[in-house]
Amino acid sequence: MNELTQLKVKKLIDQDEISYATDYLANSKLLLNNKFSFHHVYDMEPSPTTYHMDNWTVSPNGDPEWLYVLKRQEYLQDLLYSYIKTNNPTYLEKIKTFIFDWIINNDENEEQRYITWRTIDTGIRLLNWTKPLSYLLQKQLLNDDEITRINQSVNRQAMYLHDNYIEKYDLSNWGVLITTGILTFAAEHPEVIDSSLVNWAESKLSLELKLQVDATGLHWEQSPLYFIEVFRSSLCVVASYLAHDKQLPTIIASSLKAMLKTCYYQIKPDGYILQQGDTDAIKIADLITSAKYILFGIKEPKVKQDFLLMSLADQAKILIGAQEKQNNCYFDSLVSGNFYYKDLVNHNYWHIYNGSLGSGHGHAASGHLDLTINNDNLLIDPGRYTYVNSPERRNLKSGFSHNVVLVDNGFPTRPRDSWKYQTIVTNQRNEVEHYDLYDLVKISYYDKSNDCIVTRYFIWLKEVAIMTIIDVAECKGKHLQSDNWIFAPEVTCQPEFNNSYLITNGVNQYELFHSLKNGQLEKQMYSPRYNELESTTKLILSNQFTDNNLAYTVIGKKSDIADVHYCESKRIDEVIDDDVHSFGVEIDLSNNHRIVINIQHENTIIGNKLYFVGGVPCYGNVSVNYE
Repeated sequence: MNELTQLKVKKLIDQDEISYATDYLANSKLLLNNKFSFHHVYDMEPSPTTYHMDNWTVSPNGDPEWLYVLKRQEYLQDLLYSYIKTNNPTYLEKIKTFIFDWIINNDENEEQRYITWRTIDTGIRLLNWTKPLSYLLQKQLLNDDEITRINQSVNRQAMYLHDNYIEKYDLSNWGVLITTGILTFAAEHPEVIDSSLVNWAESKLSLELKLQVDATGLHWEQSPLYFIEVFRSSLCVVASYLAHDKQLPTIIASSLKAMLKTCYYQIKPDGYILQQGDTDAIKIADLITSAKYILFGIKEPKVKQDFLLMSLADQAKILIGAQEKQNNCYFDSLVSGNFYYKDLVNHNYWHIYNGSLGSGHGHAASGHLDLTINNDNLLIDPGRYTYVNSPERRNLKSGFSHNVVLVDNGFPTRPRDSWKYQTIVTNQRNEVEHYDLYDLVKISYYDKSNDCIVTRYFIWLKEVAIMTIIDVAECKGKHLQSDNWIFAPEVTCQPEFNNSYLITNGVNQYELFHSLKNGQLEKQMYSPRYNELESTTKLILSNQFTDNNLAYTVIGKKSDIADVHYCESKRIDEVIDDDVHSFGVEIDLSNNHRIVINIQHENTIIGNKLYFVGGVPCYGNVSVNYE
């Protein structure tokens, strides 16, 4: 007989198995005094500053996103948690007050109805009303007139979502957040929203997930944060359907299981998600834990759960299953242009990107590398900071704020404003191979504005945890190549020798070797979360070239690398200085061994095809030799 599992949210709270519980309680005390601080992990556009809310139509910090977050009413979850934890009815009364505050100011006020609404916020609000409303009804805190007013408002909101749904939403996280709001609310309160709207929303969500999530489980918008929004809100539907014994369309469950598997690779060894596109550095272990329970019936002992999900799944009978374990260090998504390596034994991680831009949440980052060695974040993406069209927003979206190659101080994907682009790169071929001693990712793209092709060879030397990047810029005439390397804020970088920089993270030291002639350190904006701005360090390596240029960058532990240098190529004792046909790099290790790498970027069609690099015979596009 198939075994079932069942968890109760009250028991999880009593056993301290809900994450961010302290934050919920602290924020609820602010809310009781109409003070708002949007700083929770899953707030899409957080604002850590505390403001007293006096007007539902005026943003206290000038950012319209503050009002959008206010009207989503995610803070009702804080109050609900606090009520279940303390059994203090004051928290439920405040939930009722906030629901009717929104209704009176934004819905029953016909001058404001629909004017102050957006579809995405309306969908999220319905989801956030779902469970708090159940508690208000159970505790008989609503009279018949109040119930009628709420039900009428819910129906207006659901109809508004249907009437204002546009084709674009089929391919947007907005569409998912719209439909999941209707479906989650309707599962918990089946007699309120018209069944035709529920059927429409269910059909739309199935289509949205089919279009937006590829077969590997990645979301097309190229932003792990909005991947999580789509994943979590869709899980809310699954949770509420399970709790009320409703049949779930197969594609919804299958898409979410694929997303759960993919999510593993978007979390770095330190537990924070990868900052790609519009993404904040947040920890989501509770989401993963609850997803495993909801999708597979897996209850991991003594781990924290996501309150929103577990409140919706409260007392659901879930079939215990088995989740496939993540045994593979690699996740190669050729279609999306994302390549991941995650080794939790040695705490090494890298992510390479050369794919479609995605939505307006995507950044100009073709050829970008994120790198973590020994649990030390070294190379990063500096985040998003704001959606207000500003120099900061445009800079953080641009190639200047990513670990990419620039030609003539420009990058082919150029932002126009907060959401649109003037020009866009033409991504070409991506290749990936995994060998016993090293991994190879080769990417290339075409820059129309300069009639230039850029190719990057990423060679990860597994046994010694050394990343080698060899860049090829092909562009007729005289040009300037610049390579950006943006370091994590906890890292210091300083020149060491003519061709190297010392990178320090606490007690650990790393070294970056390079072959470009000029190096310059400067400050770089860094945003760990929306509305938070810090600074970090960027290294710009550059030199002039004519027609084509090959250059290397090598990063590894200082204790492992003695030296790195360019290595001459020979054919039958003749020295060849045509790097495009044969480019050699020698990495001298501290243990008196060496690694010789040879790139034969362009085929040799005249003369001997066998090259000797540091005395090592080499043939083929990429050769890596340990000695």
